[in-house]
Amino acid sequence: MIFSKEFLGVRDGEIYPTTFQPGDECPPELVDAAQSLEVLEAPEADESKKKGK
Repeated sequence: MIFSKEFLGVRDGEIYPTTFQPGDECPPELVDAAQSLEVLEAPEADESKKKGK
């Protein structure tokens, strides 16, 4: 999953947060938090673009 907005999160095993930029890959451990804040690209939108081509 890819970030659509800036997101600040702490990766597993680290103590300091990382700022993720739009287009960065979301680490698996942060997916639930990022989804709850609606900062991930919707996978349905990507598939609809492919079907339209």
